Parts: sequence; C-alpha cells; structure tokens
Amino acid sequence: MPSFAVRFYEIAARRSPLCVGIDPAPETLQSWGLPVTAEGARDFGLRLVEATGERVGVFKPQVAFFERFGPAGFLALTEVMDAIHAAGALCLSDVKRLDIDHTLIAYAAAWLGEDAGFPSDAITVGAYTGARALRPVVDRAAEHEAGLFVLTRSSNPEGLELQNARLADGRTIAEQLADEITAFNVEIAGTATGPVGAVIGATLDDAMPVLDRLPQSLILAPGVGAQG
Repeated sequence: MPSFAVRFYEIAARRSPLCVGIDPAPETLQSWGLPVTAEGARDFGLRLVEATGERVGVFKPQVAFFERFGPAGFLALTEVMDAIHAAGALCLSDVKRLDIDHTLIAYAAAWLGEDAGFPSDAITVGAYTGARALRPVVDRAAEHEAGLFVLTRSSNPEGLELQNARLADGRTIAEQLADEITAFNVEIAGTATGPVGAVIGATLDDAMPVLDRLPQSLILAPGVGAQG
C-alpha cells in the first residue's frame, strides 16, 4: 500500500486538500436538530460525509465527542469511519494520545493498521512527554503506511508559555519538536514526505520559524474556514 503521504497527495489532487472536522459537540447537534446522543453524533457524521465526501480528501472525527457517549459512542464512531472509507476518503482520527512505552504501543495498535480496533489512516498524538517517546507509534505508522500528526504549535493562548519557552541552544520547545519530527521523517523516508506531520494552528501569525523546520511534513492546520 502507498504511504499515507502519497495517498493524501493523490486524493488532494483529485478532490481537494481540505480536511473536514467531524465535531458533534452538543451545541452543534442541537443547532442541527439532532439529539445529544450517540445516535445524534452518528447521524451528524454520516450527513457530513454524504454531503462532502466527493469533494474532500480527508475527514477528521474528533474522537472525544463520540467517546463521551461510552460504548454506544464508539459504535457510532465506527459507523462514521466506515462511511469515510466507503466514500474513498482518508480518516484522520483526532485522538491526541500521549504516553510512553507499552501504553503508547497499545494506543498505536488501537488506532493504526488493518488489525487495529479503530483502523485509521492517520491519528493525532501529543509529544510533551518528549518527541523520542513517540518512537513506538512512529514505528507502527511506518510499518502500516499510516500517518501521525504531532501537536506542535497550538493557537490557544494557554500553550504559548510552554511552546515558546527557549532551550539553552536558543530554540523554542516547539522548534525543537519540529526538528525531532523532521529527523524521524529523514530516517524513514529519506528526502520524501515522511509519515510524521505536525498540527499547527492556522490562526497563528508567528508559526513560520516552526514551519521552516518541517520541510518533509504534512501540516494539519485547524482553524481554516467557518467553525460549527
């Protein structure tokens, strides 16, 4: 199977590079006249896929809005993921898992690969346990031609102090993380786009020092377009 990056470039050329977020928040469900239940979340996701599935390359279910409904929510998520794949699109599950060692291996096995419980084309992960702690999930993504998007530079003001803190060598923590991501990609893909992308808020006006360090990464840029 081609790598996630190759599959993304191919479908983006045929459709568009837009990633549509499937975020069935309570207020959104209510505004759509849907119940704030697992069934409402499922119907919301299925309607979005039906309406836009031939136009976009990637859908991003926000797993938290399904998980909040327990087992029924996970069943609803599975139906939405199946619909995404039936539409020929890529599923980027927004789970932002963060841990180390065998726990992170279990998370990776849950979300990446044909044998995963929730087989996704890509997932989001956190890295503030240290980028090198991501090694197990990076290896799993490479093995299964999947993608990762590492939360690197968020647009929420609460994240500025940590992400812009400077190390002894002058780099910010976000810049160091970007360098680690690029090192993973060089190791796995040589000069091509690698499996490890970055999440960088689209509304930031100071992201270029981080983006410049990610020449071999796809960028997931939340905040484009109308929200809700």
